[in-house]
Amino acid sequence: MSETYQSRLEHVGDLDQLMSFKEAVLTGGFQKGVQVMEVSNGGNLSATVLPGRCMDLYQVRYKGKNMNYLAPCGIVAPEYYDASGLRWLRNFFVGMLTTCGLQHIGGPMMKDGEELGLHGRIANTPAENVKYERGVKGENPTITLEGTMREARIFGENLTLHRKLEFEYESDSIVMTDTITNHGFGDRQFVYALHLNYGYPLLEEGTKMIFDSLETVPREEHAAKYADTWKQIEAPDYPYPERCYFHKIRRDENGMAQYTLFNEKRSIGVNIQYSGNDLPYFCEWKMLGKGEYVLGLEPMNTFLDGPKVGEDGCEAPVLAPGESKVYTVRMNFIDKL
Repeated sequence: MSETYQSRLEHVGDLDQLMSFKEAVLTGGFQKGVQVMEVSNGGNLSATVLPGRCMDLYQVRYKGKNMNYLAPCGIVAPEYYDASGLRWLRNFFVGMLTTCGLQHIGGPMMKDGEELGLHGRIANTPAENVKYERGVKGENPTITLEGTMREARIFGENLTLHRKLEFEYESDSIVMTDTITNHGFGDRQFVYALHLNYGYPLLEEGTKMIFDSLETVPREEHAAKYADTWKQIEAPDYPYPERCYFHKIRRDENGMAQYTLFNEKRSIGVNIQYSGNDLPYFCEWKMLGKGEYVLGLEPMNTFLDGPKVGEDGCEAPVLAPGESKVYTVRMNFIDKL
């Protein structure tokens, strides 16, 4: 028997009895000062969101089980960000989602006298105009989180990334809508990648990786040695040099792409759906080391190792003055295939 929203209200004193929301500012160590929001959807799903770090998803639990990898550095406040070389890794909590861009993805480089660090600045940008809102969808309560990240400088880009995360009562999904806007007076290329990262206990030996790859290209020689095992999830090993593969994922008749990661032994998994037309490139980051046991499955809007923003041949999208581009990603958490 389905319940109405009104009948649910008659049973509760505070809406936290249905869907709970908490926000706080972290204290102690490198995380001091980072704003955090936590949502529990009243069913199987809970999530920790970091407005202090690009509204990224730090952790998602499904049926009480952790779904993503957490790096040993923990949460690090954005004031410790350093673009030099690979120092981005000292702030890389990994999490369910770390956003990459908006003016650089890939390895560090120098451009026009500016050092562009690994995967760009946006993941270390705190949100402004942060808010949460309770609502109703059909007969179900909802919680929506929103915030805007600014990536701008004089004589350069003037971009914002507005993120909206939608949660629904007892629905095992998160819908993320990102809107990137060019506030400048000239055309501006931008890059955007979703570094989605999975960990134990979802990820362990025998976990299934399911998607239709029309083309698989190893990133370098080491990965090429294991190209026929790109789909296999092995037990942790040490040492384990990372392996990356570029995939061309099949799209349906509507241009949608998807992938699934599923652990049959534990009956937990995740299914990610997005527009393959908007995010046509895809990188698999396979890093199954002891203590560094993570699988990144990353849609992006341009080729990771291709020409960079402003370079000849760069295929990153261009926003005209005042123009916006909207990306929507649906994260479904599942207990069966």
